[in-house]
Amino acid sequence: MTTTMTTTVREQRNLNAFHLSTALDHAPVGKPHARFSDPLPPALSPDAFLRELTHMIVKSPDANVSLFYDHLIAKKIPLEGIQQWIKQWYYDSRTYPSVIAMLAANCSYCAEGRQFMGTNLAEELGEFNPAREHPTLVRRLAKALGVSEEEIEFADPFPETLLYVEYRMHLVRHFHWLEALAAGSYAIELTIPGRFTKIANALREQFNLDDDALAIFGIHAGDESLEKDYGGDVYHAMEAGNLIKKYATTAEMQERIRTAVWRSIEARKVYQWGLYREIILKKHPAWQTLTTPPV
Repeated sequence: MTTTMTTTVREQRNLNAFHLSTALDHAPVGKPHARFSDPLPPALSPDAFLRELTHMIVKSPDANVSLFYDHLIAKKIPLEGIQQWIKQWYYDSRTYPSVIAMLAANCSYCAEGRQFMGTNLAEELGEFNPAREHPTLVRRLAKALGVSEEEIEFADPFPETLLYVEYRMHLVRHFHWLEALAAGSYAIELTIPGRFTKIANALREQFNLDDDALAIFGIHAGDESLEKDYGGDVYHAMEAGNLIKKYATTAEMQERIRTAVWRSIEARKVYQWGLYREIILKKHPAWQTLTTPPV
């Protein structure tokens, strides 16, 4: 025996539409917890908007320096912990040229964006010299710290490292190129030079490393003594900022960029927490006590 539906799916939907509440509607633009009824912030001037983004990024210490890097810069992490860190950093850094390449691809008909990101990509790739490609320089540092290429190339990522790296790829692959630019080049590279200078100095003093081993830091921080110095990531951030100022002029695009930067910052907080937990907290005598299930 066959049964016949008395109402269509559309009719059923309409009959039960009272279950939908406009008070629970989410805004199509902005953070996922923004309400549909929340108005977009008014468009800011280019300079004011970039100042706001810069403040968001540099005033987030737990995403930039973080508790982990506080310990590293203070030379409080033993060699074993530094070796763990360099493996995670390599897992992160070896995908970054691909991030920049995707940004260039996503610029579509914006020739200016393609030119900027294409130049950036060439620099990430060591100007097409494999020995100077940035992930290769991280491996050089790892070797100086006693980590073999086999160990670093096939190291397991911490869960937070994996999530951060793959989420960053998601941001640049699936979002508008201006959002990706802000979440990638601007949010990430703006804070690198100052932090890398401090890290390089700490590693030099703690482990007696030379300039060759520390080349990865000089390139990013901008070291004029280096061959083909492009000025470091401060130039990448400045160029990204100029593109944001030029093209992000509407209230909607500015809000989309704010949200992309927020996502990038929150993802980095997760990554930094994973480093701190695995390399520092788990070595603390209280860790086993705190994580043992109660009897």
